[in-house]
Amino acid sequence: MSSPDAVTETKSDVQVPDHEVEHSPFVDLSEQFNYTLDNLDNNQLNTQLTSHTLPLGSKTFCDILASLQTLVLSQNKKENGEGYEENTLPVLQDLDKFSLTSYSLSYYISHCLPNEQTVPVLSLVNKSTTMWISKLFQFSNCGAFYTENMLLSYERVILLAMHRMFGPEYLNLSEFPIVYCTPDPVLVGTIKRTALQIGMNEKCVQIIPSLSNVLCPYKADLGALETIITTDVENHRKPLIVFARAGAHVTGQMDDIVNLKELCSKHNIWLHLSGDNLSALALTTFKTKSTNLADSMTLTPSIWLNISALPVITLFDKQYTSTDILNIYKSKCLPIWTCFQALGHDALVLRIQQKFEICQRIHSLVKRYDCLRILCETNDQNGESNEETVAEIIANRENIPDLLHNLSSCLVIQFVPKDCNQRVSPYYDKLNSWLGQVLEREIPEAPLELCEIETLGVVVTFSPFTVLNSLVTEDDWETFSICLDQHIEILLATVDYKEKLTGLIANLPSLEYVEIDDWAGLGAVRYVPQLWKSSDQQLATDQAKQDLNRLNVRIVQQLRSIDAAFSLGEGSDGLACVRFGMVTADTDVAELLSLVQSTGRKEEESTKYIDSMAELVKKGIETATVDLKKETEEKIWQEGILRHVPVFGNIVNWWSPPAKNAVKGRWLDLEAGVVRSTEVIYEKKAQVEDSEGNENVPAAPEDVPME
Repeated sequence: MSSPDAVTETKSDVQVPDHEVEHSPFVDLSEQFNYTLDNLDNNQLNTQLTSHTLPLGSKTFCDILASLQTLVLSQNKKENGEGYEENTLPVLQDLDKFSLTSYSLSYYISHCLPNEQTVPVLSLVNKSTTMWISKLFQFSNCGAFYTENMLLSYERVILLAMHRMFGPEYLNLSEFPIVYCTPDPVLVGTIKRTALQIGMNEKCVQIIPSLSNVLCPYKADLGALETIITTDVENHRKPLIVFARAGAHVTGQMDDIVNLKELCSKHNIWLHLSGDNLSALALTTFKTKSTNLADSMTLTPSIWLNISALPVITLFDKQYTSTDILNIYKSKCLPIWTCFQALGHDALVLRIQQKFEICQRIHSLVKRYDCLRILCETNDQNGESNEETVAEIIANRENIPDLLHNLSSCLVIQFVPKDCNQRVSPYYDKLNSWLGQVLEREIPEAPLELCEIETLGVVVTFSPFTVLNSLVTEDDWETFSICLDQHIEILLATVDYKEKLTGLIANLPSLEYVEIDDWAGLGAVRYVPQLWKSSDQQLATDQAKQDLNRLNVRIVQQLRSIDAAFSLGEGSDGLACVRFGMVTADTDVAELLSLVQSTGRKEEESTKYIDSMAELVKKGIETATVDLKKETEEKIWQEGILRHVPVFGNIVNWWSPPAKNAVKGRWLDLEAGVVRSTEVIYEKKAQVEDSEGNENVPAAPEDVPME
């Protein structure tokens, strides 16, 4: 590793005196760029929108920036149901702005300066940067190139390996060679896209089988790999390159680097490494000179150093190939050159070490819980106690592979049943999802995310190397520890009570247990009246199911007015039910169930009363209809049929007007249960003192009792 003095000496090769920089185009570009960024940070939305039609006249630079700013800010809003919620734009630190400004300056140098100035300037910058990176990450005799993303890095690495194997004719092959990839899903997806982009057939990508150990889901099985390579050679295929991991982004998984390097050397196969543990190469310098870990490595300083927009760095052994085939744009290294100097060697190393310390600190907090399964590349995975600090691990390791295997760039935890050594059940997937969501909500500073691993289930991943925010203060650590204690207690209590829930429900005849998908809480019950339970046909009709749904919906509404822990759910049968959320150890689950039953009884009795009143009204309407029909028929016979014959009836009514004998109305006395004539109401209408209540009205001869 280079000393600070060596770095300073290298800087001086291309430094420009300050008095010459003051009024240079470099300063103007930098100020203009930062002014534009400040406008975005101020979040001032301009009314000037861009148009799909090119304007006839010219626009000022400020107007164009205003249009661009408006586009960015308007696209930064998302609909949240009640309107539009504005996403927070990224907060840029000084180094972030410095990195972004460097891109503008690199294009200025490479596109605006005369060629006789551009070439020597960029050559010196590129040479200095390569020397720094080579010493910092302990890769001797290396070349370097810089890309915008991992895809382009892997593409050029494959081209380098093909050039080494096939020479200048590497692009004119009748059959493409074989690319081997460790079984990490993220890496596999990227390599497959890279192969297609180069023009390779997808069959050229071979995924190495993983070890049978469930706790190492994506670690390559080197015995299986050697068998595959031998088979491919026997079938006249050309093994080209192996892509392996040194600290996978999701699981922190480490492949066996030493044995993998020996295997690749034996079969003359190119080995490429990527992963966050490679950043540990910058933390120490070994006294004994060691060989390079691989033929090439991909480094991601942007996430290792928390600096936005730094390019991806790829180091490769120069003895194998010429850099001419890479078509390298040397100006792309300028953001690395500027930011590394602005940060300095000591601060750069400290930033990387702090990320490993965050992971180590989380590990020490999490390992207190027997119910949490921990996945990481440390001695703890083998049952040994590892109390070493990151500094002690760095000081005590004698070689690079040993160092990388004893530092964790990622920590994966999972809430599991006791003595679990396999994939968890779907219910535990829900519990782990709940744990990750509440931790993420209550401690937004924590570098965690939820993901699902095929052989393990849903896990909570702490990734300080892939998530830029991190726990930095002691208050943050205290908050995290307390929050973790509280939620682990809730998980344990919920699982314990869930096992007892069915036994408690058995003692309450009106309740039945309901299975709900995607619910991490205690469980759910449905209130079913005992009369319905005793009748096999009671729930056979759609109307009966709707009645039961309405009953349980009303129960939930009543319960939520008492406690918000109750919620409305839907079972796998599509019927409504009462859901219970997460519980604590002091929760009286029997009392909660008893409350559901008592509330259900009240609603059931209320429902019976309403149903009986509805039946009474229905019978009253039927009785009144029959009575009125009968009275109308009698009136027709009394008046004579001729009066009701069209046209002729008008003449009869004119000649002999009918007697005023109108059909009497009817009203329903709900308390007495009879249909009464309205004639009594009209007779009593003038007597205000007798209108206190209809229950004291004597039954008239026309009152009709309902059967």
